[in-house]
Amino acid sequence: MKRLSRNEIYSGRVIDVFYDDVELANGTKTIREVVAHKEGAAIVAVNDKQEVILVKQFRYPVDKNMVELPAGLIDEGESPLEAAKRELKEETGYIAREWELLTSTYSSPGWQDERIHIYAARGLEHVAEQDLDKDEELIFYKESIKDVLKKVNSGEITDAKTIIGILMYWSRYSL
Repeated sequence: MKRLSRNEIYSGRVIDVFYDDVELANGTKTIREVVAHKEGAAIVAVNDKQEVILVKQFRYPVDKNMVELPAGLIDEGESPLEAAKRELKEETGYIAREWELLTSTYSSPGWQDERIHIYAARGLEHVAEQDLDKDEELIFYKESIKDVLKKVNSGEITDAKTIIGILMYWSRYSL
């Protein structure tokens, strides 16, 4: 596939929207609507009691409270791991001694380019209060990873990065 032209429809703080004219390998000309999104980092933070730290926050686009892993956007000049460490501390007040990349995934590559880097964090220590962005409202809590896995399997947890992170953690560490 070859892009023939790109037309910017919208440029925002987190996303840009484009209307691209493209040519497929067979010569067919068509369009692709693309959302360019900043990369993000998410954290499966698990303490010594095998409890995972989750956040609950209202997500405006789906009009509901969601249970998710702590996560956030990667700032310019920041590595995915640096962003993960910063987001864990800002959203929960925790730091971790051990970090491991579980996976990097595209959340919905059919129409957007958002990539999320999902880390396991262990050896947790609570060192501060939450330090949320001014436009953020969330609470954090701990729940046994086995109970979280049950909620993933039952469909109670529906956030993609959280499902992927919990399943990757479970398969990696086989509790």
